[in-house]
Amino acid sequence: MFVLLLGLGWAWGHPFEGSGGYVQGQVDFEPNDAPPIAGKATVAWIEYIQVGGLPIKPQDCFCTLLFYQGRVSATAQPDAQVRLQPNPRTGRVEGVVTFPKPGPYFLVLMGRPLPGKRVPPFIMQSIIQVLPPPTGR
Repeated sequence: MFVLLLGLGWAWGHPFEGSGGYVQGQVDFEPNDAPPIAGKATVAWIEYIQVGGLPIKPQDCFCTLLFYQGRVSATAQPDAQVRLQPNPRTGRVEGVVTFPKPGPYFLVLMGRPLPGKRVPPFIMQSIIQVLPPPTGR
């Protein structure tokens, strides 16, 4: 059984941060926490996660980021998604995502424990803004 836990927050041109509720956390985008640009590969990574006030190591989670521009439901297909994995070079849990078009996206971070780890399953959501590609010179 997958427990549904929500933390809500806004991330217009800033890293996603779930605030309030049982689950809190932050997802950052490279470079330098700038808003993602449509059509350009962007690194997304987990800054921190807390469940019930207890810190969770992102390295202990099997985490997936889903991005929706329309309705979010169990049957809706995400417009973009990425499975986050540990990067030994950076020491972060991260993945590369490309957003198909600019505009607002619902960001959904789903996590469950890796084998042998004690992490409660969680879901966190927010809204991010994806910028249009720069115009030609």
